[in-house]
Amino acid sequence: MHDEKILQLKSEDAAIRTAAAESLMCESLTLDLVEALTALVEDQDKGVRNAVSLSLSYNGNEKIPHILVKYISSKDISVRNLAGEILLKIGAAAVQSLVGYIDKGNDDDKKFLIDILGLIGDSSAYSKIVQVMKENENENVILACVEALGNLAHSDSVEDLIEIYNQSELYKPMVVEAFGKIGCEEAREFIISRYRSEDVITQFAMIESLGLIGNMETFFFLLNELNSTEGALVWPLLESIYSLKEKFSFDVPYDERMKNLILLTIAEAEIKYKKAAAQLVSEFNDGDVVAACLNIYGEDAELDETLKPKFFENRNFLLSKLNGVINSVPKNLRHILSLIKEIYDDNPGQITSSIYQIELRSLLDSFVNCLNNSDEEIRRTSAELLFLLEPSTALMFVDKMIEDDNLWNKLKLLELLESNPGEESLTALVKLSEDQEEMISERASMILAQFSAEYENKN
Repeated sequence: MHDEKILQLKSEDAAIRTAAAESLMCESLTLDLVEALTALVEDQDKGVRNAVSLSLSYNGNEKIPHILVKYISSKDISVRNLAGEILLKIGAAAVQSLVGYIDKGNDDDKKFLIDILGLIGDSSAYSKIVQVMKENENENVILACVEALGNLAHSDSVEDLIEIYNQSELYKPMVVEAFGKIGCEEAREFIISRYRSEDVITQFAMIESLGLIGNMETFFFLLNELNSTEGALVWPLLESIYSLKEKFSFDVPYDERMKNLILLTIAEAEIKYKKAAAQLVSEFNDGDVVAACLNIYGEDAELDETLKPKFFENRNFLLSKLNGVINSVPKNLRHILSLIKEIYDDNPGQITSSIYQIELRSLLDSFVNCLNNSDEEIRRTSAELLFLLEPSTALMFVDKMIEDDNLWNKLKLLELLESNPGEESLTALVKLSEDQEEMISERASMILAQFSAEYENKN
């Protein structure tokens, strides 16, 4: 049986090799079988490699990582990556083999091995990683060690990491990021003590780490820095302030400067920082800031869910501003129109009753302008909003809607006309019953017949 399995693993038929590899996932393996199975990480057949990966990852034989680790030195990057992936899945049981191979590999191998050890996160690798970090001169290897020590979250490594921090500007941001993962008081105090003397890139990392490991003192430190900070550093400051606020239930002071900084972040920051700013917006009830958030609505689903309750809360104020927003044709116009539709659906009568007639007229005019937009969804939603808010105005522009060459838009128009019976709707339906698109003409004819039957029943 033993020899037969080895012969199958070495078969010229990939299907046989695959089946043999799959059959060994839960079997007890001899050293010869482990070597034969492990050798197939170099197989050219994808199915074979997948089967080998599963068996090696989950068999549990202690010899597997010891034999497999040498493939980290393969010149074939796909083989190296597969071996690394399997060793990572094996996890803590592979740590001894990974550590033992570090001194056998070159610097590229060392970095790769240390990356895996960091991802596994087993503290038994701590001493070896520190040794390599102190003895090796390759910057990439040292950076891998720093990152791995952060992942291990070993507080004893803080002193060693501080030594690395002082060696080169290159290492500083990564060391600070590691401190954020380690999270001890010594790391927090070090970051604060060095913050004002560092460059912007390192300060970015420091602020983000303080958001993870900070306390009440840190919260007020960051608020104080916000008062004197300009530019992109504002973004992580707001994010970390919000993070500590949530963690400790602190109150964030709101004044004109805070308002302007939130507006700046909403307008210019990366999405992760916009999310933090949006969370702060939800804490305050400032119409101008809420209106500014319309500019980022639709960029990210999570961000939208944060902002939407605030939009609904300030719907009357927003509705008075929407005419100008829509007529500026923002890149997220489609999302803004969908938001208006949601506001309408939430309370159908409120839009027409909560804003002045002149504002309503301006809003309707902006929807009419959207009927000429190149985006079919924008045209469709605008037509629907016109019918929902003021059917008489919608019917004045029904010919424009009939000219729309999008099938789904015409189907939506038929639905709207069906819900708004009258002379103008009948005229439009007659035109649509002659449409070149059979689906449209048939549907229009059906609605006309329905209207005719209803009329006869009434009389």
